[in-house]
Amino acid sequence: MASRRPNGFDDLDDFNIEDYTSTVDFDHISPDEEDTPDSAGDTGRYTPVGHRGSDLDGQSGSEDDVAQTGKKGKKRKPKKKLPLGLRILRKLLFILIWLLLIVLAGYFLAKAGWGWANDLLALNKEPATAVIELDETIFTTETTVNDDGEENTVSRADMEVVSSELYDNGLIEYPWLFKLFATFTHKDTKLAPGSYELNTDMDYSALLRNMAPKAKPRPTVDVMIPEGYTLEQIIDLLVEQGVASREELEDAAANYDYDYDFLDKSTLGDPKRLEGFLFPDTYNFYVDDAASALGVMLRTFNNNLLNAKKIDQIKLSQAISDGYSIRDLVIIASIIEKETDGIDQRDISSVIFNRLTHSSSGTNGYLQMDSTVQYLLSERKDRLSQEDLAIDSPYNTYLYKGLPAGPICSPGLTALQAAVNPTNTDYFYFILGDDQVTHFFQDYDAFLEFRDAQTGVPIVVDDEDEYIEDILDDFGDYDDED
Repeated sequence: MASRRPNGFDDLDDFNIEDYTSTVDFDHISPDEEDTPDSAGDTGRYTPVGHRGSDLDGQSGSEDDVAQTGKKGKKRKPKKKLPLGLRILRKLLFILIWLLLIVLAGYFLAKAGWGWANDLLALNKEPATAVIELDETIFTTETTVNDDGEENTVSRADMEVVSSELYDNGLIEYPWLFKLFATFTHKDTKLAPGSYELNTDMDYSALLRNMAPKAKPRPTVDVMIPEGYTLEQIIDLLVEQGVASREELEDAAANYDYDYDFLDKSTLGDPKRLEGFLFPDTYNFYVDDAASALGVMLRTFNNNLLNAKKIDQIKLSQAISDGYSIRDLVIIASIIEKETDGIDQRDISSVIFNRLTHSSSGTNGYLQMDSTVQYLLSERKDRLSQEDLAIDSPYNTYLYKGLPAGPICSPGLTALQAAVNPTNTDYFYFILGDDQVTHFFQDYDAFLEFRDAQTGVPIVVDDEDEYIEDILDDFGDYDDED
């Protein structure tokens, strides 16, 4: 019987003792290990010399197995994975948060960009004028030599001081942006010491240009446009104050293409297209610049209309959604302006809207406002005659239902506010009493009774009501008068 060789080796020639010996690394033996009973024998690190990939028992001795064992030789537990649904939900939540951050960043950046653009281009600014002093001490002189050896001397303004001065006087809103613009366009070397009159109608480029050494101050004139003035009266006033000639003003009113949505492009060529939109205020106009003068008033109207602090934007949007255009609201405001100058404008506004929206009651859709007929006359009258009431014109609200053909004057801010936000009433009639107070009524009989009792209300003819009814026979149903 053949004897078995150690560990299954049939051929001793295959056996190598060095494959099954250990080496001792005495450099890694700690002092404590040297003195402990358990340290007897091989106290070093066991390293197979030959068969390094496996131990004597056939178990794997790879580095991966070693890495997965703990201090006591135990295998680490694999990390437990979240359910698939939770992992998907977590990823979706991360994506949503990331998208939200991008949207918010875009919103705030767009909002800031809009504000920067308005300031840069002088849009939607409150009218303001200021005198800016540029002292010599804020300028420094720099000398440079070009490739040809020629010297070039420039005077550079301290834009930090200039932008702060403009900001403090309300001419700009972003000093850092103005400074950046001036530096980028190299206009910080174009300024000169001096005193300059500037205003918020000037954009960044114009502000810098008007502080240049060759800039000659343009002559200006202050003009106050009263509330309730018609286009014709405004032109008369501008001519009188020396802003421009009548021909220049009428030509600009008719033909200059002002870029505002509230102006009807189809009416280009008709000066009356600006009626109602030349905002009443005090202005500093350039002399001999008709288009600029009218443009400043249009810009002021637009700025007030879109200013939430002055016009209720929610009410304005509601009126537009109800079918009224900006032009319609200006027409209503112009009638309010002409019908009263008191604190009752919102009540008068309610009368107008009630007559417009209740076409089958009250005045049957006729506004019957004397102010619309007065607009047709060369001179205003204390009392309209029968002939006046019979004038056939789309502005005559005794003859034509609904709103007149256009605004009848330039309304002020309070009239615009009243047109956008009337009081909620059932009034259809109003009249100024002897006590100089406007009285309102729901029915016609009460109105007539009060009117006849007033000594200060002149009656032209005894059968005036019947006369108006006769006039209206050819134009539609009639129920009563203003």
